[in-house]
Amino acid sequence: MERLAGKNVLIIIPKDYYMESELDPIVESMKSEGANVLVASNKLKEAIGMKGGRTNPDVLIVDAVEGITGDSYVSAAKGVRQIKGVFHGVIVIGGNGARSYLWKDELVRLVLNDRHRSKMVVAAIGSAVPCLGKAELLQNLEVTTEPGNKKAIKELENARAIIVDEPVTSHDRVYTVQNAEAIEAFLNPFIEDVAKTALK
Repeated sequence: MERLAGKNVLIIIPKDYYMESELDPIVESMKSEGANVLVASNKLKEAIGMKGGRTNPDVLIVDAVEGITGDSYVSAAKGVRQIKGVFHGVIVIGGNGARSYLWKDELVRLVLNDRHRSKMVVAAIGSAVPCLGKAELLQNLEVTTEPGNKKAIKELENARAIIVDEPVTSHDRVYTVQNAEAIEAFLNPFIEDVAKTALK
């Protein structure tokens, strides 16, 4: 039984230096549950991972935002195709590029904020967790991030989050995941939560 059939999951990656060990198992797992998965980035060129992996984004982050407002056709690099418009789950992937390309990205903030307000599920992994802080979704919540990542910890403290040393935290459809090792523990609860969202 595919738990995410009919659901759309948006995975946001830094345009370079994303963490393959976070992206690959998540894409695989969401697809195996029947989700329509779109990978978004700030450019449509091939993204290079931390370990030399390569991935081609499906859409620009800005087009994912348009999808929210219901514009039905967006021209991506692969020609014009329909974007379903509603993302039931959004996951932001870390890696060294997250701080440079995603933390201050207004569009990432908008997508996360809008999806959470619309009762959908949002998550960030490792060095991407501060993106949830920028979207003002972590105030007074217990969150986790890469241990020893001083810059991420400082950003989260500025966002008034409470940092804990746990593999995964979740509160009201907001997930934070420490690193790639914690993905296993994150997938099932996240999938269950996305499965409960309303189809629009």
